[in-house]
Amino acid sequence: MYHVVICDDDVHFIHYIKDLILQAGLSEADTVFYEYLSGDAFIDDLDTFSAVDLLILDIQMPHTDGNETAEYFRRHFPLSLLVFCSGVFLPTVHSFETSPFRYLLKEYSDTRMLQELKAIVSELLRKKTEPYIFATHHNTAIRVKSSEIQYISIGRNCTQIHISPEINNTCYDRSLTCKQKLPELYNLLKDYNFAYAHNSYIVNLAYVKRKNTLELELMDGTILTISRSKEKEFRTTFAKYMAKKY
Repeated sequence: MYHVVICDDDVHFIHYIKDLILQAGLSEADTVFYEYLSGDAFIDDLDTFSAVDLLILDIQMPHTDGNETAEYFRRHFPLSLLVFCSGVFLPTVHSFETSPFRYLLKEYSDTRMLQELKAIVSELLRKKTEPYIFATHHNTAIRVKSSEIQYISIGRNCTQIHISPEINNTCYDRSLTCKQKLPELYNLLKDYNFAYAHNSYIVNLAYVKRKNTLELELMDGTILTISRSKEKEFRTTFAKYMAKKY
């Protein structure tokens, strides 16, 4: 079951987007839609949601705008798909602080809007089938989603799984151990935005805050070195990831 929230102060646009989402590939039988006409109303209900797979959020709304609403949303659902839409405003630095997957303009033609929503639905389906890594913490087996992992590094007779600090519902340390070797994990995760930055670790590109030719910084402030042998490959992969995302 997919849980999709559409938050926009134009009820006609809500219905328009809902119809296009179904045309883009989601089944009405497998999708629950939630409609909100203001950010305030959605924020008031956030605690009642056990899952939100996709939020389509208007930027310009009375009182609490889309950027502020997105900040509240990210506190509850750090990994869910967020898509901004606007009839007036272009993306700003503030807009990207909550890691949106797409930024839609309401002036798009029906053809362009459907094309964008097909890409969004494709990503939604991909995230629903994302692989898990089986790790351990003090002899306790734990199944970790790939999207919860910031990076994976070589450890002593194991690999170290470094969990995102945004995952605030965990009861274990942010570093777990895994018996699988790094090349095996890379083959499993390379289609899910993981790339080698160094022979000793692979990085989830979704958590890269900034990079240069020598190093990269993750969302939690972790600094990792980019090796010379991997710099060109990593730069190319990261550029493709950013182009696909934005």
